This record gives sequence, structure tokens and C-alpha cells, in this order.
Amino acid sequence: MYDLNIPWPVDNYTAKPTPSQITQLKNTIITNYTLGITHQVINYSITVETTKIPINTPHEINPINIATLELGQFPKLKLFTRLTLVVTDSSKIQHLTKLQNHFDIIAIQPQTEKCLQLTITNLDIDLISLNLSTRLPFFLKHKIIGMAIEKGIKFEICYNWLISGSIGYDGNHANLQLIKKNFFNNVLQLIRASRSRGLVVSSGASQPLQLRNSNDILIILKTLGLDKSRGKSCVTVNPERVLVNGRLRIKSYKQTISVNNDVNLGENDCENQVKKSDLQGYKRKLTDTDTGKLLKKFKS
Repeated sequence: MYDLNIPWPVDNYTAKPTPSQITQLKNTIITNYTLGITHQVINYSITVETTKIPINTPHEINPINIATLELGQFPKLKLFTRLTLVVTDSSKIQHLTKLQNHFDIIAIQPQTEKCLQLTITNLDIDLISLNLSTRLPFFLKHKIIGMAIEKGIKFEICYNWLISGSIGYDGNHANLQLIKKNFFNNVLQLIRASRSRGLVVSSGASQPLQLRNSNDILIILKTLGLDKSRGKSCVTVNPERVLVNGRLRIKSYKQTISVNNDVNLGENDCENQVKKSDLQGYKRKLTDTDTGKLLKKFKS
């Protein structure tokens, strides 16, 4: 089971999470693990227009250090990182290629229809995550959504809005009702536009009480009109494809050829952080391959 959205406590590069925030993050991950979610992705979300990304200091691009969470007592737990860019103008993320090696998954949250179209057409991303708690400022068209699905881009549905809303359990009752109303309207529109294909369900939970097990998620999806087979794909097959697609960007050549078949793309136990942060990633020189060695020997 997969959960591609466990929010990182801070949303900018200037602030650092407090010890209490880290503790709550760990509790959320552990609770999710006890519910059967073994592959979890910590999501670092930033707004492009207001956040300055430290492109010139590569070691600061990804502020998430999984090792510091100290969750080694759960051997089957696999943690990954994700970057979500909240974008209004897609022309402002021309440096996206410099960020791709630093995160396992790259996601975009477009704020306008034009940005959505340009994102699907021009950018190499894994996931599109829409803010389903508010009324969408544009209508989701089947032609645009279908184009994204054909390219392998998935669309994310976060059920935390349905559980408690963005203001938690202590929020205003009227606001919670409006959030739930918007959630159902937006998800139904997304299901219609996608023809029930290419959907990924994540928790988006910032606290343990917002988490639900797979059976509860399937019941929610059934209420929204998805049958059991398509609903199960939203929490198993589709998230796995998103994760593998993102990992291939780091550990393969043009997401087509992966060296060392014994390495599982869903595992990160032996991850080399230096290689991952390097622009070349896990790409090998020709002279390092068996073919290259033979050519070198033949020339000499």
C-alpha cells in the first residue's frame, strides 16, 4: 500500500520544523504504517511565486532528511521524498530539471487552466495535485485530463479534506461543511473528466487522526462512484506507477534503461545521497560499462 502525501511541517526554506512538529510527523508515519501503508512519501510543498529555491546550493534544495526521523525499527517501512510546486505561471519553473534529481516524485499544483495546460504539455512531472477543498477556478476538460493520463501523469485526491478540513477538528462547522461540499464536487468533476482513470488517492494527513485504512478509503471511493477494482487501483497500482516513474528519473537513462536489475526501484535502503544530489544521478560513463572496457582494450 502507498501514501504519496505526508506533508512536511514547513513550506519554505527559511524556517525549520520544531521538535514537536517532527514528533507529530513521526507519529503520523507510524500510525499510517500500522494501517498497512508501507511506502510513504513525505511531501515538501512550496509556492513558486513567493519562495526562492536555492538552486546554487544543491545540498539545500531538499530539506527533508529521512535518516533524522530514526524510524529504523520498522524494517518494512519505505520513506521517499516529494516536491509539490504550487504554480500560477508555469514559465517561472524553467529550472525544474535542476530539482528532479533531489526528490523521488515531482508534483505540480496548477492554479489556472492555462497553467494546467502548459504543465501537461511542457513539463516532465509525475503527479498533478489539485486543491480540492476550494472551488476550482476552472472547469476540468476531458481532452486536457486525458492528454495528461496518456503521458503517464496521474491526478491526486487527498481525502484529509473530507475527514477534517484544512483547519482541523477545532474549526468552524460551517467552513467544514463548505470544504466537504467542494471536495465532493471537485472529485466528481475529476472522475468525470478522467473517465475514472489515472487517479491516485493519498491521505495528505498532517496528524494521525486524519488517517484511514484501505477499507475506509475504498468505501469513500465507492460513494464517489468508483467500483472496487478502480478504487483499489487508486491506492495500489497507480501510486506504485507514480513512484517508479519518479525513481526511474534518478536511477535510469531517460527513464527507459535501468542498470542493475537486482535493484528494486521501490526500495531506498542503499540510496547514495551524493549521487542522488548530483546532476548526473546514477548515470554511468561508457568507460565504466563492459562494452566501454572492451572498446578501450581494443583501441589500446
